[in-house]
Amino acid sequence: MEDRQWFILYVLICLEVGIFLVFVPWSAIWERNYFLENYPGLRPLLLSPAFRGAVCGLGFGNIYLAVHEIFGRLRRSASSPPTPETNRTHPPAPSDTDKVLTASEDP
Repeated sequence: MEDRQWFILYVLICLEVGIFLVFVPWSAIWERNYFLENYPGLRPLLLSPAFRGAVCGLGFGNIYLAVHEIFGRLRRSASSPPTPETNRTHPPAPSDTDKVLTASEDP
């Protein structure tokens, strides 16, 4: 169960970061950030369409990674045999091979 929760968290973070990196470079937030105000020398680089496209490409890479992980997990779960349900309240009945001879029993 814990593995499933970490997997869901990982996929959601990948999707969120990916969507953020795809849309933010083309929004007004990108043009009014800390680096542009305090480091004017970075302005031509950060506002260039090539740099914005590269950041957007990283976002698409994150989205691809999340989708790839989801389909990989589904493929692995479909190919693995189902595990039988175990009843934790009652232990399984011992079989003939599991019986142990005690001192009071005759062989």
